[in-house]
Amino acid sequence: MGSSFASYVIQFPLLLFFLVSFSSAANDLPSFSNIIFNLDRDPLTLQYRININQGTPLATVKLVLDFSGKLSGLYCNKGAYPSSSYQPIKCMSPQCSLASKPVTCVSCNGTQTKNSWCHKNACSISTRNTVTRFSGKGELISDVVYTESIYAFGNEGYIRGPIDLRPISFGCAATSNFLKGLGEGAEGVAGLGRSSRLSLVSQFSAAFPQFRRTFALDLSGLLIYFGGGPYIYSYGKFFGDLSKLFHYVPLLVNPKSMEEYFIDVKSVKIHGKTVPIDKKLLSINKTNGVGGTKIDILKPYTVLETSIYKALIKVHTKWAKGMNVSRVTPVSPFGACYKSSTIPPWTSKPGSVAFIFPNSEWRIVWRDLVSVNNDAVRCLGFVDGGLKPKTSIVIGAHQLGWFMEFDTSKSRWGFLQPESGQQ
Repeated sequence: MGSSFASYVIQFPLLLFFLVSFSSAANDLPSFSNIIFNLDRDPLTLQYRININQGTPLATVKLVLDFSGKLSGLYCNKGAYPSSSYQPIKCMSPQCSLASKPVTCVSCNGTQTKNSWCHKNACSISTRNTVTRFSGKGELISDVVYTESIYAFGNEGYIRGPIDLRPISFGCAATSNFLKGLGEGAEGVAGLGRSSRLSLVSQFSAAFPQFRRTFALDLSGLLIYFGGGPYIYSYGKFFGDLSKLFHYVPLLVNPKSMEEYFIDVKSVKIHGKTVPIDKKLLSINKTNGVGGTKIDILKPYTVLETSIYKALIKVHTKWAKGMNVSRVTPVSPFGACYKSSTIPPWTSKPGSVAFIFPNSEWRIVWRDLVSVNNDAVRCLGFVDGGLKPKTSIVIGAHQLGWFMEFDTSKSRWGFLQPESGQQ
């Protein structure tokens, strides 16, 4: 579905971002209002990676996006990170107290060279790979990161250009086991956790005081923004700041998972019919953190607790039967698949699956189904997460859509309805 959305989007890497006819919007933009980085996606693991130019000499580092990460981490041992500008962070520094509790100092045996990755009295930390849940020893370092933004030049349009180099803190893992489970070419993880002061969201906000603690994802154009809007796009019949089309819902606090992004889903509907769900599963247990709904881009598809999954399949297949949609043998990991040629166009039956919030709803037209077997088959893009998962509903990358904003400064999540900008 990303390719169809891409036709509506004017890509940022073009030198002239908009023409003279759009000059009126330029007056609404400051000299720069956010910073941007390119994304890519590994075709096998389906993991999204931020591409950060950092170090000396500047080199592109690919880090897998981790919504629960307190700190970004790299594999640095034995010369794997050859930058000459990195600096070990001392164990008695304020940054170390944020990264390690209790504060622990690195102790080295014998004479160490800078590339040995043992720096006496550096900040000792635990590095974590969320994909495999691996945790190991490491050190806290800082290095320079090259930042870019969208500049406004009045009647001349917009171009993407450099801002400057800013020091950012990273964790350095001491073992290559840290990279297991990450897609080919990935050199670590990008911590985008909600509350940590060492996540990329917080560090970029601190580096640029005018920025909010906010990041936004353009999964069609493969861009990530830090600092908030505006996000100037041409989309359907809409031109302007895309955030004006956002629908916002509050981010909930899970006391046992403070870094993660939980939202208050009250029910799920398929073509207007409510899926029968035990309401207790949709609430967060404040004692143990079990239950509720979170967003996790590391999951390729939305994962549901078994009883929710079975109920969703039942309601969807009943609808399909009533529409004379032909069901075919399921393709793993999905439980309900259909012959593509028998599925009615979304315009005739919009809003297939909807997540219902207390005061609004989020319709995932186009993204409820996944094309397989060269588009001959389409499967309901939800998977079974087992009987007792920690989180009842984990909304994965496929269902997220093409543009969304995570605004931790205002504790809210912004999303687009599928028909936004088409009027």
